[in-house]
Amino acid sequence: MKISRIMNACAGLLFLLAVLLTSIEICSFSRSFFIHEYEKGKQAELIGMSDEDLMKATDTLLDYLKDRRDDIVCEATIAGTVREVYDERETLHMIDVKTLYQNAMKARSIFFAASVILLIFGWQKSRLDALKEAYQYGLMMLSVLVIFCLAYALIDFNAFWFQFHYVFFDNDLFILDPNVSIMINMFTETLFFDLVIRIIILFSVSVAVMGAALFFAERYLKHAERSPV
Repeated sequence: MKISRIMNACAGLLFLLAVLLTSIEICSFSRSFFIHEYEKGKQAELIGMSDEDLMKATDTLLDYLKDRRDDIVCEATIAGTVREVYDERETLHMIDVKTLYQNAMKARSIFFAASVILLIFGWQKSRLDALKEAYQYGLMMLSVLVIFCLAYALIDFNAFWFQFHYVFFDNDLFILDPNVSIMINMFTETLFFDLVIRIIILFSVSVAVMGAALFFAERYLKHAERSPV
């Protein structure tokens, strides 16, 4: 494979990884998604708190991850008692989650920038040819990962979710007792399963739109070349 093709392939992979991370961010910070999931699972009723307090506790976590606040201290009335929503173990786990999220967003910026640089150096014939190569090779490489994750999640989501945490965390703080933890009762396995599927769908649609744009751009240019001046 020519050096230019290798650069284009790497550019495509990095760009699509950046798109995947963007899809994760969009889906993970959608308030409407959490509202829908909480209503579907009747989480407020099961936990013993109001819908308003449940969303306040959720917003606290989302704002913390976005670095809009310094802690996840949040009070709510739970089972008739005013108390802190999150305990020490949950707080320590969220420190790890925030670090992971912030690093992922930094990586996304690096991936975007690196893909553009590699694409520029990979241009040989035309920009459209380079973009097509980047898209095709990048999609082939990343599709393997996405399909594997989707199949794993569909077959045994619990095992998939545990392996995900063991890959990115060096402790077991994510293992929470549902008899004690409010957080684990807010963010159930069903919620995370729906979130993973939502991310894959958004990513797939984004990739399909990019592919369609390249296809129609190529057709337009070919038509323009055949048309008389």
